[in-house]
Amino acid sequence: MSYELERIEALCRERGWSHYRLAIEMDTSPNNIGNLFRRTTTPSIPTIRRICDVMGITMAQFYSADGVTVTLSERQKRILDLFDYLDRDGKLKAEAYMEGLSVQKARGTKEMEALDEKGTGAAAEAFLMSEEEDPK
Repeated sequence: MSYELERIEALCRERGWSHYRLAIEMDTSPNNIGNLFRRTTTPSIPTIRRICDVMGITMAQFYSADGVTVTLSERQKRILDLFDYLDRDGKLKAEAYMEGLSVQKARGTKEMEALDEKGTGAAAEAFLMSEEEDPK
């Protein structure tokens, strides 16, 4: 199950809401909510926004499991919206591309060491190397 579905479940539990109650609050068919969980795919950004609206929380609060609120700029919101429209392969490529940009910026700095400790830099570098070896 995706993080988003797990988070929706947790928020419903906190409020004592069933999937049916969530659907009623959203003014949508209970089948729509049921389908979200049966398909176990990541809900779209507009769906998550609607859930946040009926639960009285912001998107930042939705994605904040530790209670820390993060405010997104309009540009960051736009990037998330664009990311949401990508298919699985597109999302993986976008993530690898952003990691690659981070690796390029961090080369020769302590940031590079921090990325490698997290394991993110190696994946991005491998992707960049494979692109250089196999140009399309």
